[in-house]
Amino acid sequence: MIRVAPFGMEMVMSVYYLAAPLLLIEFKANPIELGLVGSIASGVQMILAHRMGPLSDRFGRRRLILLGPLLFTVSCFLAMIANQVWPILLISILNGICLSLFWPSLQAWVADFQKGLSLARNIGTLNMAWTVSLLLGPTLSGTFFGVHPRLPFLFAGSLALILFLLSYGSIHDKPREKETKEPGAESPISAWHRNFLYAAWIANFMSWFLLGNARYQFPKLARELGSAPLTVGLLTGCMGFSLFMGFFLLRETDLWHFRRRYLFGAQALAAVGLSTIYLSSSPFLFGLALIAVGLSASITYYSSLFYGIRLSTQIGRGTGFHESILSMGALAGPILGGLGAQFYGLRAPYLICLVFLFAAVGCEWIFLRRKGAGDLN
Repeated sequence: MIRVAPFGMEMVMSVYYLAAPLLLIEFKANPIELGLVGSIASGVQMILAHRMGPLSDRFGRRRLILLGPLLFTVSCFLAMIANQVWPILLISILNGICLSLFWPSLQAWVADFQKGLSLARNIGTLNMAWTVSLLLGPTLSGTFFGVHPRLPFLFAGSLALILFLLSYGSIHDKPREKETKEPGAESPISAWHRNFLYAAWIANFMSWFLLGNARYQFPKLARELGSAPLTVGLLTGCMGFSLFMGFFLLRETDLWHFRRRYLFGAQALAAVGLSTIYLSSSPFLFGLALIAVGLSASITYYSSLFYGIRLSTQIGRGTGFHESILSMGALAGPILGGLGAQFYGLRAPYLICLVFLFAAVGCEWIFLRRKGAGDLN
């Protein structure tokens, strides 16, 4: 279920969130309404995720995990019968609740059963699983939508229902006596480790700020420069594939744990990618740039989740903050990038991203400017 649950849920999401904007276009929705489909869900997740994580600490992971796909089943079947814009926007609120229930609780459930390097590997397995579905889901959604506009929602709803049934039979809470970390099971939480967690949260916020612009603003720039839709799809696929490969490589080693050079190096890679998109017009260079952005995000996401779990006595609290912070970036990035594109041109979002990235690195350096005793730099 460490593989099946994240793969299934992300597949449902990726199918739904390509089909929903396409359906709204059929309803003659304006650009603001199209943007609200994803923004509403991200906003709700940002508000609720850090509350749902501690709720899973108190009432158990299983209940909240099961509610996620069950409610998403309802969302998909409601979208299947919607014939106006506003019901789809209201459904986005329900989707945000689903994501808030599911992801912090699932991540905490995975962490309940492992410690140390085994925990890091299981987190890597989870990350790789949802990344694979992120690559496959839009392709399936577009294919189904071409057959009939309602078919993606039927598929996503059916898959969510199957995921609920599988989770009901397979996911169970760990006995309550292991709810908190055992003394001495992990290294003592030092000020250095705590500061590293804060820096990783900032970096992860920034990565999802960048990913939001790459997903929602880059296709418009590429199309304006003459790239065919297939080329745009392949280019965005480069970013997803590099995320997957980053998770795979990080899963195999612990050399990056609490090392500044990996955290700052990842963001330097993102800066190179953003600069390339801002300055170039070559599809080949765009592909390399998006690979760099994806690799950077894999490091910051993995770091934020792993450190949040390892350094929290209440695991659900750590995963909840992780999800809320990335949702904040996913919400703020496309909005600010979209405003920049609207008023200053289609390359402006990447300049905005660079400014925010440099500011984020400066904040991280404040936390990490003094080398900790356990840091090999």
